[in-house]
Amino acid sequence: MAGTFYDILGITPKAPPEVVTAVYRAWMQALRVHPDLGGNEELAKEINAAYEVLKDPQKRAVYDAELARQSKLPEERRRRAPRKRVSAPIAYCQVPEQCWHAAHALDASALGLRFRCDMELKKGDRLAIAFRGRAASAIEATVRWSRACGTDGNAPYEVGVEFFFPAPEVLKWLGCSDR
Repeated sequence: MAGTFYDILGITPKAPPEVVTAVYRAWMQALRVHPDLGGNEELAKEINAAYEVLKDPQKRAVYDAELARQSKLPEERRRRAPRKRVSAPIAYCQVPEQCWHAAHALDASALGLRFRCDMELKKGDRLAIAFRGRAASAIEATVRWSRACGTDGNAPYEVGVEFFFPAPEVLKWLGCSDR
């Protein structure tokens, strides 16, 4: 696997230490990358190496300075985790409602999702989001923003949500993970 330690974990340089730890644990445990859980030993070594540097503020500062020196680190990244463009059906329901609604995912990261839907949602709304073939694995999220879209025949609202906990498996579920 090539790339920076940030690329290996699927986070950006602005990710706080608690996100680094949460994503690391998700890779090792939830995604069963750890060799004791049947995972790939080489990938586990790369993830461990990245985590050992990025969890320690002093090691991370030295690493970031070296990346900046080599110009491998973009000057500015707005997001805490890089997003990947997707085009996939999803379903959501407002918590605590039990009524599910169809939507269409536009891009995703381990920390959140952007989708189009037919229903106006408000900032702060709590949602459960399910993915095709994974209804039992719904993820809870909070609406961070919502806006009306043009009248081009598509769903009239676009919504951005942040997951309660980092969920790198979302990229895999949407078919866009390269890991």
